[in-house]
Amino acid sequence: MITSQESQTKTKETAKNSMKCLIKEDLNKDGLTLKNDMPSPKLGLDEVKIRVLATSVCGTDKSIYHSAQSEGIRNEMQRYLNGKYDPIIVGHEFCGIVEEVGEAAKNSGVLVPEHLKIEKGDYVTAEMHLSCGHCFLCRTGNEHICTQVKVKGVHLDGCFAQHVVVPYKNVILLNKGGDTSQIPPQIGAMLDAFGNAVHTVYEADVRGKSVAILGAGPLGLMAAFLCHDFGASRIYITEAMDTEHRFKLAESFGADACFDVSKGSKALYESVRKHETGSNGVDVVLEMSGSPSAYSDAFQIVRNGGTVLLLGITRKPLNDFDIANGVIWKGVTVKGIFGRKMFDTWETMLRLMKSDRLNLKSKLARILFERTYALDDYLSAFDLLSKGEAMKLVFTPDKDK
Repeated sequence: MITSQESQTKTKETAKNSMKCLIKEDLNKDGLTLKNDMPSPKLGLDEVKIRVLATSVCGTDKSIYHSAQSEGIRNEMQRYLNGKYDPIIVGHEFCGIVEEVGEAAKNSGVLVPEHLKIEKGDYVTAEMHLSCGHCFLCRTGNEHICTQVKVKGVHLDGCFAQHVVVPYKNVILLNKGGDTSQIPPQIGAMLDAFGNAVHTVYEADVRGKSVAILGAGPLGLMAAFLCHDFGASRIYITEAMDTEHRFKLAESFGADACFDVSKGSKALYESVRKHETGSNGVDVVLEMSGSPSAYSDAFQIVRNGGTVLLLGITRKPLNDFDIANGVIWKGVTVKGIFGRKMFDTWETMLRLMKSDRLNLKSKLARILFERTYALDDYLSAFDLLSKGEAMKLVFTPDKDK
């Protein structure tokens, strides 16, 4: 017979080993499901268990939320499952405090300098793209485009939860001893996204070049201030929603001209022709929106011999793209950008974050919605994002509603 005291002890133990999280249960239906009693993830030998302090919502998360409308995200989330989908915890942008380090991970860190070791109590984030480590790409410095890459929060359980486990080698140390004073959690949760912008702008090499940024969402705005800081000669930026707010930010970040493309791109085309008279187009286009119409704009405004970098992902495949006129006859270089270079981009952006003269933390903070949300409030949070009333917001999973 189980005594009352034993029952209470068992209940407390169950509560201790459970957590709150957001799950995607059905790809054919919009929305997420809040779970209050999900088992806390078990720690693998080569993993680190992290208590999530803050986790931010990415454009991919919005696509997952509206998965019934996005063929692309449905296909991607089933890529390794032969068409059968297993519910997962979503979310892949976060920061937190290390709670436990697996035994094999401890051993692998023996030769690491003390100030770089990942230990219990440290303040960290993580690269959530998990590469195989063995393929040609992984062995030639291209882990970020590993043919078998799996993304936590897309293919595996992610971080819209109170705890997450991540391979030791993917953990990024932000500060020892849980010190969040240099990089506040709301900013730490955005570093994954910031890395996308850093990767894109670095690949473009914008020094002295005219640049068009298509999409003034969080990544587009990050790209705007990076292009300005890195010496672009002229910056154009486009957007179709919440334009007053976003363009005000874009201009303060260094954009020279902003264009509302909700009713067409005529003004954008005219401005490019007027200002880029020598080449009749911009040197570099950064497509950050995933809008089908933006793809058309990109190849119309890029100059002959220019470069187009594609980060945005369309909800459906583009079936009517004119590759002959847009690319071949113009001699355009096209490059796809996926995530961050592992781990080159992380090292670069951490150095940038430490540079006070760039004032990056202040700029990133201005992109964030003014309040944080408990996981319980996820419906309100995603409603704001869906309406375009917020660009980037943060959940604080370790705090109750």
